[in-house]
Amino acid sequence: MKVTVIRSVYKSLQIIVLTGAFSRLAGADLCAQGISFSYLVPKNGYVSAPVSPFSVRGLGYYFGPVGIETGGSIYSMSGLTMDNLPFEADKPLTGPHFSMLVPVELAFKVDTKIVTWRIRGGAAGIWHINPRLNEGNFDRALRDYEGWDVANTDATIKTKIGLGWIAGTSFEWHIAKEFSVSTEVSYLSVASAATLNGNYIGGVQGGNLETKAINFPDARVNLEGFEISLGVTLRR
Repeated sequence: MKVTVIRSVYKSLQIIVLTGAFSRLAGADLCAQGISFSYLVPKNGYVSAPVSPFSVRGLGYYFGPVGIETGGSIYSMSGLTMDNLPFEADKPLTGPHFSMLVPVELAFKVDTKIVTWRIRGGAAGIWHINPRLNEGNFDRALRDYEGWDVANTDATIKTKIGLGWIAGTSFEWHIAKEFSVSTEVSYLSVASAATLNGNYIGGVQGGNLETKAINFPDARVNLEGFEISLGVTLRR
């Protein structure tokens, strides 16, 4: 138990240091801070909870129309796909669990009195917090793979911080001098290395049950799809 807590704290510190390092690029000249409600629509996955528990985006510094932006969002992931397994699955194999997304993007903006338009793209990191398998979908995938009538999984999953890319566009409608209402659509693709260990038991009707080991050290958890956000941007 103590080891698990220490590892969780260590990973949390990694994320905090990463976010802080990028935020420091802005120094005292943070141009804006956005608080948003976001949806994630993963490819072949389940839509995330409609409101992320934590989302602060739009931290950055601009050199005229060009700038660097970062931030962080925590999502309640309903289900994500996996690959690099001995079998294929058409349904998500992980979830539900929380995940923290941290983008670092190069941005270009066009300002008018009514609206600010931005286009941005760059790198994204993700940390899946205490991920777990969707054992129902995992059992179904193993049944198809083995040609069995029944399968039952007893396995654990561990993931590393994943990296990938993100790109998108946003509009900020200037409601008042101090704040704007923003809409944003992005597409991202991030993969996290994962290790699965355990076993599964199953067989065909009327036959003997078999027990097989699960040892998949090269698996990956994939997040690819659209991020749709509606928020408020505080302006300086």
